[in-house]
Amino acid sequence: MKLKLLKKNSLIEKFLQKKGAMREKEIEKLKSESLKKGVLLGIVVSLAIGFIAKNIFLAFGIGAAVCCVVFVVLLQAPLAKKRAYSKRVEMDLPFFLMRLATELRIGKNISKAIKDSCKEEGFASKEFEIVLRDMNKGASFSEALAGMNERLSSLAIRRVASNLGNLGTHGTKDTSGIKKIAEDLLARQRIESKEFSGKMVVYSLVFIAVSAIVPAMFQSFTLIGSYFMNLNFGAQEALIISVAVFPAIDMAVLALINSKTPLFLRQ
Repeated sequence: MKLKLLKKNSLIEKFLQKKGAMREKEIEKLKSESLKKGVLLGIVVSLAIGFIAKNIFLAFGIGAAVCCVVFVVLLQAPLAKKRAYSKRVEMDLPFFLMRLATELRIGKNISKAIKDSCKEEGFASKEFEIVLRDMNKGASFSEALAGMNERLSSLAIRRVASNLGNLGTHGTKDTSGIKKIAEDLLARQRIESKEFSGKMVVYSLVFIAVSAIVPAMFQSFTLIGSYFMNLNFGAQEALIISVAVFPAIDMAVLALINSKTPLFLRQ
C-alpha cells in the first residue's frame, strides 16, 4: 500500500493563489525574487545604520524590518497590477458583450463574431484579440479562454469565458447568457456611480476645508495670535507652510478622491 504525501501550500501560496489566481511556478518565482531583493536591501540598510549609529542591534532590527516590508510589497505589486488591469477589462466588457451578441445573432460563428467585435478599441477587445491570436497558434477555443482566465483576476471574465466556451462547444446562437452578464455589469456600474455620488459630497466638503478654510484659519491664527501668544512661527516658516505644505495636502486629498473614483467615471 503506497502512501501519498500531500504537499501543503504555505499561507503565502494560498494567499497568492486566492487573490491573484497565480500558478505554482509563478508563485515560486515571485517569492524567490522578492526574498532576494528584500534580503539584499535589508543588508544594505543594516550596514548603513550600523555605520552611522554604531549599534548592531538597532541596525539588525531596522534591516530585518526593511527586508520584511520589501518582501511583502514586492509580493503585492504584481497582484495589485493584475487586479487593476482586470478592472479596466471589466469596464469595457459590457459594451464588448453587446457587440458580440449582435454579431452572433446575425449568424456569424464565434470566432468571426469575436474578431468583428474587436474592431472597437478597448481593454476587453485587446484581451479577446489575444484569444484569437492563441487560436491561430493552434490552441483550442477553450484553451485560449483558459489562458485569458489566467491573465486576469475577475469573476466576470470567468463567467464570460464559461458562457462563450459553451457557445463554442455546442454551436448554439443563444446569446441570452452573455447579454445577462452585460446587463449585470452595467447595473453594477450604475450602483457604483450612485454610491460615489453620495460619497463625493463628503469628499468635496473635505477638499474645501483643507484647501480654503484651514489655510485661512492658519494665517489668521499666526497673524492675530502673534500679538498675545508666544508663537515660534517666523515669516519664512509661515510662507513655506502656505506655499508648500497646504498645496501638498490638497494634492493628497485630490489623489485620494481619484483613487476612490470608479474607473468608468474617469474617462
